[in-house]
Amino acid sequence: MWKEYFKKHAKRKPRKLLVIAVSFCKKRENALDLGSGTLIESKFLIRKGFKKVIAIDSSRDAKVYSKNLSKKIEFKNISFQKYNFPKETFDFINAQYALPFYRKKNFNSFMDKVKNSLKPGGIFVGQFFGNKDGWNDGRQNLVFHTKKQALHFLSSMEILKFIENEKDGETASGKMRHWHVFHFIVRKKK
Repeated sequence: MWKEYFKKHAKRKPRKLLVIAVSFCKKRENALDLGSGTLIESKFLIRKGFKKVIAIDSSRDAKVYSKNLSKKIEFKNISFQKYNFPKETFDFINAQYALPFYRKKNFNSFMDKVKNSLKPGGIFVGQFFGNKDGWNDGRQNLVFHTKKQALHFLSSMEILKFIENEKDGETASGKMRHWHVFHFIVRKKK
């Protein structure tokens, strides 16, 4: 599944939401890229002045893209569940379409770990899949949320951008799907 997705997205530009989120980030020491895939966003963060990026992706197919990286990018081929989130370490956390793939079990504590690993004033950007998403059919082991639940996860932070998007469109494999996505950019309160 991921091999085809990575191949199709290997040469795309960094996602627009990430580009916007970086403009809110004052300090640019350490960043975390969850679900880094082809490392497009990790490399973008380095170009934007971050001194160190930890890129995490559990797919074996992502390893192909981790060769010949800048020494400023540390790639970890592990799942989110196995990553030991350090407390108040990151100025920026990117999770482009990654959070729903954490799995349902312990999602609340996972989100707490993510938020706690941000420094005060740090930026967190990503998406939640909405409860009306076409993949929310009971067969997927993905996490889906109502708007109220998504906003609850972000309630302890300053919401800079929150957009609900619902539309029909293609997946990377060309299949039609009903998308229901909550896009967000938040800042950890000081």
